[in-house]
Amino acid sequence: MIVASTASNAVFSLAVQLLGLVTLAPSAFGVFSLQYLVFALGVSVGLSTVSEPWLRTDLMKGHRSSWPDYSSALLYLSAATAVVTLVLSMIVPGLEVVAVTGAIAAGAGVYRSGARYHQVRTERWRLVLAADAIGVFVTVVVWAALFFATDLDRLLTLSLSWMIGGLAAAAVAQRPTLQRPRALVVWYRRHREHIVPLLKDSSLMDVGSIATPFAVAPLLGLADFGVYRAVSNVAAPVRLVLNPLRPVLAGAPLPTFRSVRRIVLVVALSIGFGAAAAVALLIIGSLDIELGSLTALTEYAIPTGLFVSANFLTLFYYMIARAHLSGNALLAGRIVQTVFAIVLPISGALAAQLSGAIWFYAVGTALSGVFWVIVVIRGRTSPAADLTSEDDLLP
Repeated sequence: MIVASTASNAVFSLAVQLLGLVTLAPSAFGVFSLQYLVFALGVSVGLSTVSEPWLRTDLMKGHRSSWPDYSSALLYLSAATAVVTLVLSMIVPGLEVVAVTGAIAAGAGVYRSGARYHQVRTERWRLVLAADAIGVFVTVVVWAALFFATDLDRLLTLSLSWMIGGLAAAAVAQRPTLQRPRALVVWYRRHREHIVPLLKDSSLMDVGSIATPFAVAPLLGLADFGVYRAVSNVAAPVRLVLNPLRPVLAGAPLPTFRSVRRIVLVVALSIGFGAAAAVALLIIGSLDIELGSLTALTEYAIPTGLFVSANFLTLFYYMIARAHLSGNALLAGRIVQTVFAIVLPISGALAAQLSGAIWFYAVGTALSGVFWVIVVIRGRTSPAADLTSEDDLLP
Protein backbone atom coordinates (compact mmCIF):
# COMPACT_ATOMS: atom_id res chain seq x y z
CA MET A 1 0.00 0.00 0.00
CA ILE A 2 2.83 2.39 0.85
CA VAL A 3 4.47 1.87 -2.55
CA ALA A 4 1.19 2.30 -4.43
CA SER A 5 0.29 5.36 -2.38
CA THR A 6 3.68 6.98 -2.93
CA ALA A 7 3.54 6.31 -6.67
CA SER A 8 0.01 7.68 -7.05
CA ASN A 9 0.82 10.85 -5.15
CA ALA A 10 4.02 11.33 -7.13
CA VAL A 11 2.16 11.10 -10.44
CA PHE A 12 -0.61 13.43 -9.24
CA SER A 13 1.75 16.12 -7.95
CA LEU A 14 4.13 15.78 -10.88
CA ALA A 15 1.40 16.17 -13.50
CA VAL A 16 0.96 19.95 -13.24
CA GLN A 17 4.67 20.69 -12.87
CA LEU A 18 5.65 18.44 -15.77
CA LEU A 19 2.93 19.79 -18.05
CA GLY A 20 4.06 23.32 -17.30
CA LEU A 21 7.72 22.45 -17.77
CA VAL A 22 7.27 20.94 -21.24
CA THR A 23 4.52 23.18 -22.66
CA LEU A 24 5.22 26.68 -21.36
CA ALA A 25 7.90 28.97 -22.72
CA PRO A 26 10.47 30.04 -20.09
CA SER A 27 8.82 33.44 -19.57
CA ALA A 28 5.36 31.90 -19.03
CA PHE A 29 6.82 29.19 -16.83
CA GLY A 30 8.57 31.85 -14.78
CA VAL A 31 5.27 33.65 -14.19
CA PHE A 32 3.48 30.40 -13.30
CA SER A 33 6.28 29.48 -10.90
CA LEU A 34 5.61 32.59 -8.83
CA GLN A 35 2.03 31.46 -8.28
CA TYR A 36 3.07 27.88 -7.57
CA LEU A 37 5.52 29.12 -4.94
CA VAL A 38 2.64 30.54 -2.91
CA PHE A 39 0.97 27.12 -3.02
CA ALA A 40 4.23 25.56 -1.81
CA LEU A 41 4.31 28.08 1.03
CA GLY A 42 0.79 27.04 2.06
CA VAL A 43 1.79 23.37 2.13
CA SER A 44 4.86 24.20 4.21
CA VAL A 45 2.87 26.21 6.75
CA GLY A 46 0.28 23.43 6.87
CA LEU A 47 2.92 20.87 7.79
CA SER A 48 4.29 23.09 10.55
CA THR A 49 1.01 24.24 12.09
CA VAL A 50 -1.41 21.37 11.45
CA SER A 51 -0.04 18.03 10.26
CA GLU A 52 3.28 17.57 12.03
CA PRO A 53 2.19 19.07 15.39
CA TRP A 54 -0.77 16.68 15.29
CA LEU A 55 1.61 13.77 14.64
CA ARG A 56 4.18 14.76 17.26
CA THR A 57 1.50 15.22 19.93
CA ASP A 58 0.29 11.72 19.12
CA LEU A 59 3.82 10.28 19.39
CA MET A 60 4.65 12.08 22.63
CA LYS A 61 1.41 11.95 24.58
CA GLY A 62 -0.70 9.37 22.83
CA HIS A 63 -3.29 12.09 22.21
CA ARG A 64 -4.68 12.51 18.71
CA SER A 65 -6.85 15.55 17.95
CA SER A 66 -10.16 14.80 16.27
CA TRP A 67 -10.75 15.10 12.54
CA PRO A 68 -13.15 18.06 12.99
CA ASP A 69 -10.43 20.00 14.83
CA TYR A 70 -7.75 19.00 12.33
CA SER A 71 -9.83 19.64 9.21
CA SER A 72 -11.12 22.99 10.47
CA ALA A 73 -7.60 24.31 11.03
CA LEU A 74 -6.65 22.99 7.61
CA LEU A 75 -9.62 24.69 5.93
CA TYR A 76 -8.75 28.11 7.34
CA LEU A 77 -5.17 27.72 6.16
CA SER A 78 -6.35 26.66 2.69
CA ALA A 79 -8.60 29.70 2.43
CA ALA A 80 -5.73 31.99 3.48
CA THR A 81 -3.49 30.45 0.82
CA ALA A 82 -6.12 31.07 -1.83
CA VAL A 83 -6.47 34.72 -0.82
CA VAL A 84 -2.71 35.33 -0.86
CA THR A 85 -2.43 33.66 -4.27
CA LEU A 86 -5.25 35.81 -5.63
CA VAL A 87 -3.71 39.06 -4.38
CA LEU A 88 -0.26 38.20 -5.77
CA SER A 89 -1.75 37.21 -9.12
CA MET A 90 -3.55 40.53 -9.45
CA ILE A 91 -0.29 42.39 -8.84
CA VAL A 92 2.16 40.46 -11.04
CA PRO A 93 1.84 41.26 -14.77
CA GLY A 94 0.89 38.16 -16.74
CA LEU A 95 -0.87 36.38 -13.88
CA GLU A 96 -4.16 38.27 -14.02
CA VAL A 97 -5.63 35.79 -16.49
CA VAL A 98 -5.13 32.90 -14.06
CA ALA A 99 -5.66 34.79 -10.80
CA VAL A 100 -8.94 33.11 -9.83
CA THR A 101 -8.17 29.64 -11.16
CA GLY A 102 -4.71 29.63 -9.58
CA ALA A 103 -6.07 30.83 -6.22
CA ILE A 104 -8.67 28.06 -6.12
CA ALA A 105 -6.11 25.48 -7.22
CA ALA A 106 -3.64 26.54 -4.53
CA GLY A 107 -6.28 26.46 -1.78
CA ALA A 108 -7.58 23.05 -2.87
CA GLY A 109 -4.03 21.71 -3.08
CA VAL A 110 -3.16 22.80 0.45
CA TYR A 111 -6.31 21.14 1.80
CA ARG A 112 -5.63 17.94 -0.12
CA SER A 113 -2.03 17.81 1.12
CA GLY A 114 -3.06 18.10 4.77
CA ALA A 115 -5.97 15.67 4.42
CA ARG A 116 -3.70 13.15 2.72
CA TYR A 117 -1.18 13.34 5.58
CA HIS A 118 -3.97 12.58 8.05
CA GLN A 119 -5.27 9.68 5.99
CA VAL A 120 -1.83 8.09 5.59
CA ARG A 121 -1.21 8.22 9.34
CA THR A 122 -4.65 6.75 10.08
CA GLU A 123 -4.13 4.10 7.37
CA ARG A 124 -7.13 5.06 5.22
CA TRP A 125 -5.40 3.81 2.12
CA ARG A 126 -8.45 3.48 -0.11
CA LEU A 127 -9.26 7.17 0.26
CA VAL A 128 -5.63 8.09 -0.36
CA LEU A 129 -5.36 6.05 -3.54
CA ALA A 130 -8.79 7.04 -4.84
CA ALA A 131 -8.14 10.76 -4.41
CA ASP A 132 -4.72 10.56 -6.08
CA ALA A 133 -6.03 8.51 -8.99
CA ILE A 134 -8.98 10.79 -9.60
CA GLY A 135 -6.77 13.86 -9.31
CA VAL A 136 -4.35 12.55 -11.93
CA PHE A 137 -7.09 11.44 -14.30
CA VAL A 138 -9.06 14.69 -14.14
CA THR A 139 -5.97 16.90 -14.41
CA VAL A 140 -4.61 15.14 -17.50
CA VAL A 141 -7.98 14.76 -19.24
CA VAL A 142 -8.92 18.40 -18.71
CA TRP A 143 -5.51 19.57 -19.88
CA ALA A 144 -5.58 17.35 -22.98
CA ALA A 145 -9.11 18.45 -23.88
CA LEU A 146 -8.25 22.14 -23.56
CA PHE A 147 -4.81 21.89 -25.15
CA PHE A 148 -5.81 19.92 -28.24
CA ALA A 149 -9.42 21.01 -28.76
CA THR A 150 -9.32 24.74 -27.97
CA ASP A 151 -7.22 27.81 -28.68
CA LEU A 152 -6.93 28.83 -25.04
CA ASP A 153 -3.70 30.37 -23.82
CA ARG A 154 -1.36 27.62 -22.61
CA LEU A 155 -0.95 29.20 -19.20
CA LEU A 156 -4.72 29.34 -18.72
CA THR A 157 -5.03 25.75 -19.95
CA LEU A 158 -2.53 24.60 -17.35
CA SER A 159 -4.17 26.62 -14.57
CA LEU A 160 -7.66 25.29 -15.33
CA SER A 161 -6.46 21.69 -15.31
CA TRP A 162 -4.61 22.30 -12.04
CA MET A 163 -7.71 23.80 -10.46
CA ILE A 164 -10.22 21.18 -11.62
CA GLY A 165 -7.93 18.26 -10.84
CA GLY A 166 -7.17 19.67 -7.40
CA LEU A 167 -10.84 20.18 -6.60
CA ALA A 168 -11.65 16.64 -7.74
CA ALA A 169 -8.96 15.15 -5.49
CA ALA A 170 -10.02 17.29 -2.53
CA ALA A 171 -13.65 16.27 -3.00
CA VAL A 172 -12.75 12.60 -2.61
CA ALA A 173 -10.97 13.26 0.68
CA GLN A 174 -12.86 12.97 3.95
CA ARG A 175 -15.45 15.73 4.33
CA PRO A 176 -14.07 18.60 6.47
CA THR A 177 -15.80 20.24 9.41
CA LEU A 178 -15.65 24.04 9.54
CA GLN A 179 -15.70 25.33 13.10
CA ARG A 180 -15.78 28.90 14.37
CA PRO A 181 -12.51 30.87 14.11
CA ARG A 182 -12.05 30.45 17.86
CA ALA A 183 -11.16 26.82 17.12
CA LEU A 184 -7.86 28.08 15.73
CA VAL A 185 -6.96 29.52 19.13
CA VAL A 186 -7.79 26.20 20.78
CA TRP A 187 -5.72 24.33 18.20
CA TYR A 188 -2.73 26.59 18.75
CA ARG A 189 -2.85 26.28 22.54
CA ARG A 190 -3.12 22.50 22.32
CA HIS A 191 -0.19 22.09 19.94
CA ARG A 192 1.89 25.17 20.76
CA GLU A 193 4.95 23.28 22.02
CA HIS A 194 5.37 21.73 18.57
CA ILE A 195 4.02 24.51 16.34
CA VAL A 196 6.51 27.10 17.60
CA PRO A 197 9.78 25.22 16.83
CA LEU A 198 8.43 23.69 13.62
CA LEU A 199 7.14 27.03 12.35
CA LYS A 200 10.43 28.75 13.18
CA ASP A 201 12.24 26.07 11.24
CA SER A 202 9.92 26.12 8.23
CA SER A 203 9.94 29.93 8.17
CA LEU A 204 13.69 29.87 7.70
CA MET A 205 13.28 27.19 5.04
CA ASP A 206 10.68 29.26 3.23
CA VAL A 207 12.92 32.30 3.22
CA GLY A 208 15.49 30.25 1.33
CA SER A 209 13.27 28.20 -0.96
CA ILE A 210 10.40 30.63 -1.60
CA ALA A 211 11.46 34.19 -0.80
CA THR A 212 14.83 33.84 -2.54
CA PRO A 213 13.29 33.01 -5.95
CA PHE A 214 11.22 36.19 -5.66
CA ALA A 215 14.49 38.08 -5.12
CA VAL A 216 16.27 36.30 -7.98
CA ALA A 217 13.45 36.88 -10.50
CA PRO A 218 14.09 40.61 -11.09
CA LEU A 219 17.85 39.96 -11.34
CA LEU A 220 17.39 37.43 -14.15
CA GLY A 221 14.24 38.56 -15.93
CA LEU A 222 11.19 36.33 -16.42
CA ALA A 223 12.61 34.19 -19.25
CA ASP A 224 15.85 33.27 -17.46
CA PHE A 225 13.95 32.96 -14.19
CA GLY A 226 11.76 30.34 -15.85
CA VAL A 227 14.87 28.32 -16.69
CA TYR A 228 16.22 28.80 -13.16
CA ARG A 229 12.98 27.51 -11.65
CA ALA A 230 13.02 24.59 -14.08
CA VAL A 231 16.06 23.27 -12.18
CA SER A 232 13.93 22.82 -9.08
CA ASN A 233 11.15 21.21 -11.09
CA VAL A 234 13.49 18.61 -12.55
CA ALA A 235 14.02 17.51 -8.95
CA ALA A 236 10.25 17.17 -8.47
CA PRO A 237 10.34 13.34 -8.75
CA VAL A 238 12.75 13.29 -5.78
CA ARG A 239 10.41 15.35 -3.62
CA LEU A 240 7.39 13.45 -4.81
CA VAL A 241 8.93 10.13 -3.77
CA LEU A 242 9.94 11.40 -0.34
CA ASN A 243 7.12 13.75 0.68
CA PRO A 244 4.36 11.10 0.81
CA LEU A 245 6.66 9.04 3.03
CA ARG A 246 6.91 11.73 5.72
CA PRO A 247 4.52 9.94 8.12
CA VAL A 248 6.36 6.65 7.55
CA LEU A 249 9.85 8.06 8.07
CA ALA A 250 8.68 9.99 11.12
CA GLY A 251 7.66 6.76 12.84
CA ALA A 252 10.94 4.91 12.27
CA PRO A 253 13.54 4.80 15.09
CA LEU A 254 16.23 7.47 14.84
CA PRO A 255 19.28 5.13 15.21
CA THR A 256 18.31 3.56 11.88
CA PHE A 257 19.15 6.79 10.07
CA ARG A 258 22.43 7.32 11.93
CA SER A 259 24.04 4.07 10.80
CA VAL A 260 26.85 4.16 8.24
CA ARG A 261 25.01 1.62 6.12
CA ARG A 262 21.89 3.78 5.87
CA ILE A 263 23.87 6.94 5.12
CA VAL A 264 25.79 5.19 2.31
CA LEU A 265 22.52 3.87 0.89
CA VAL A 266 20.90 7.32 0.90
CA VAL A 267 23.98 8.91 -0.71
CA ALA A 268 23.97 6.22 -3.41
CA LEU A 269 20.30 6.86 -4.12
CA SER A 270 21.02 10.57 -4.29
CA ILE A 271 23.75 10.08 -6.86
CA GLY A 272 21.49 7.77 -8.87
CA PHE A 273 18.70 10.35 -9.07
CA GLY A 274 21.14 13.09 -10.06
CA ALA A 275 22.86 11.02 -12.73
CA ALA A 276 19.51 10.02 -14.23
CA ALA A 277 18.42 13.67 -14.43
CA ALA A 278 21.67 14.82 -16.06
CA VAL A 279 21.64 12.00 -18.62
CA ALA A 280 17.99 12.66 -19.49
CA LEU A 281 18.73 16.35 -20.14
CA LEU A 282 21.79 15.50 -22.25
CA ILE A 283 19.69 13.12 -24.36
CA ILE A 284 16.98 15.74 -24.86
CA GLY A 285 19.63 18.24 -25.91
CA SER A 286 21.33 15.86 -28.34
CA LEU A 287 18.02 14.96 -30.00
CA ASP A 288 17.06 18.64 -30.27
CA ILE A 289 13.56 17.97 -28.91
CA GLU A 290 11.37 21.00 -28.23
CA LEU A 291 9.96 20.64 -24.71
CA GLY A 292 9.40 24.18 -23.54
CA SER A 293 11.45 25.28 -20.54
CA LEU A 294 12.96 21.80 -20.21
CA THR A 295 14.75 22.18 -23.54
CA ALA A 296 16.20 25.50 -22.41
CA LEU A 297 17.63 23.72 -19.37
CA THR A 298 19.65 21.13 -21.34
CA GLU A 299 22.59 23.53 -21.47
CA TYR A 300 22.84 23.17 -17.68
CA ALA A 301 22.55 19.37 -17.42
CA ILE A 302 25.55 18.93 -15.08
CA PRO A 303 24.64 21.49 -12.41
CA THR A 304 21.03 20.33 -12.62
CA GLY A 305 22.11 16.74 -11.95
CA LEU A 306 24.17 17.95 -8.99
CA PHE A 307 21.15 19.81 -7.66
CA VAL A 308 18.88 16.76 -7.97
CA SER A 309 21.37 14.60 -6.04
CA ALA A 310 21.79 17.21 -3.34
CA ASN A 311 18.06 17.80 -3.11
CA PHE A 312 17.40 14.13 -2.34
CA LEU A 313 20.05 14.03 0.38
CA THR A 314 18.92 17.32 1.92
CA LEU A 315 15.22 16.51 1.93
CA PHE A 316 15.68 12.99 3.28
CA TYR A 317 17.71 13.98 6.33
CA TYR A 318 15.72 17.15 6.87
CA MET A 319 12.56 15.03 7.22
CA ILE A 320 14.28 12.84 9.78
CA ALA A 321 15.41 15.87 11.73
CA ARG A 322 11.90 17.38 11.72
CA ALA A 323 10.43 14.25 13.21
CA HIS A 324 13.04 13.42 15.83
CA LEU A 325 15.39 16.24 16.82
CA SER A 326 15.13 19.04 19.34
CA GLY A 327 14.20 22.57 18.37
CA ASN A 328 17.79 23.79 18.80
CA ALA A 329 19.15 21.14 16.43
CA LEU A 330 16.52 22.00 13.84
CA LEU A 331 17.26 25.70 14.18
CA ALA A 332 21.00 25.22 13.70
CA GLY A 333 20.49 23.12 10.57
CA ARG A 334 17.94 25.47 9.12
CA ILE A 335 20.01 28.62 9.71
CA VAL A 336 22.96 27.13 7.84
CA GLN A 337 20.75 25.94 4.98
CA THR A 338 18.99 29.30 4.75
CA VAL A 339 22.30 31.15 4.49
CA PHE A 340 23.38 28.87 1.64
CA ALA A 341 19.97 29.14 -0.05
CA ILE A 342 19.93 32.94 0.05
CA VAL A 343 23.52 34.05 -0.37
CA LEU A 344 24.74 31.65 -3.05
CA PRO A 345 21.97 31.89 -5.72
CA ILE A 346 21.77 35.68 -5.40
CA SER A 347 25.56 35.98 -5.54
CA GLY A 348 25.63 33.70 -8.56
CA ALA A 349 22.95 35.72 -10.34
CA LEU A 350 24.83 38.97 -9.66
CA ALA A 351 28.17 37.51 -10.75
CA ALA A 352 27.23 35.47 -13.81
CA GLN A 353 23.47 35.82 -14.40
CA LEU A 354 21.64 32.55 -15.17
CA SER A 355 24.69 30.25 -15.28
CA GLY A 356 25.99 31.56 -11.98
CA ALA A 357 22.59 31.34 -10.30
CA ILE A 358 22.13 27.68 -11.32
CA TRP A 359 25.63 26.54 -10.36
CA PHE A 360 25.60 28.35 -7.02
CA TYR A 361 22.10 27.03 -6.33
CA ALA A 362 23.32 23.46 -6.86
CA VAL A 363 26.47 23.88 -4.76
CA GLY A 364 24.52 25.52 -1.93
CA THR A 365 22.04 22.64 -1.88
CA ALA A 366 24.89 20.09 -1.77
CA LEU A 367 26.49 21.85 1.20
CA SER A 368 23.11 21.91 2.94
CA GLY A 369 22.68 18.17 2.43
CA VAL A 370 26.03 17.38 4.02
CA PHE A 371 25.22 19.61 6.98
CA TRP A 372 21.81 17.95 7.56
CA VAL A 373 23.49 14.54 7.69
CA ILE A 374 25.82 15.88 10.39
CA VAL A 375 22.87 17.39 12.30
CA VAL A 376 20.97 14.08 12.31
CA ILE A 377 24.05 12.14 13.45
CA ARG A 378 25.01 14.51 16.25
CA GLY A 379 21.81 16.40 17.10
CA ARG A 380 19.93 15.96 20.38
CA THR A 381 16.59 14.19 20.17
CA SER A 382 13.22 15.55 21.25
CA PRO A 383 11.00 13.66 23.74
CA ALA A 384 8.97 12.41 20.78
CA ALA A 385 12.02 10.65 19.37
CA ASP A 386 12.59 8.84 22.66
CA LEU A 387 9.13 7.31 22.35
CA THR A 388 9.51 5.98 18.82
CA SER A 389 10.06 2.29 18.25
CA GLU A 390 9.71 -0.33 15.58
CA ASP A 391 5.99 -0.48 16.39
CA ASP A 392 5.60 3.14 15.30
CA LEU A 393 6.57 2.36 11.71
CA LEU A 394 3.48 2.41 9.53
CA PRO A 395 2.80 -0.77 7.52
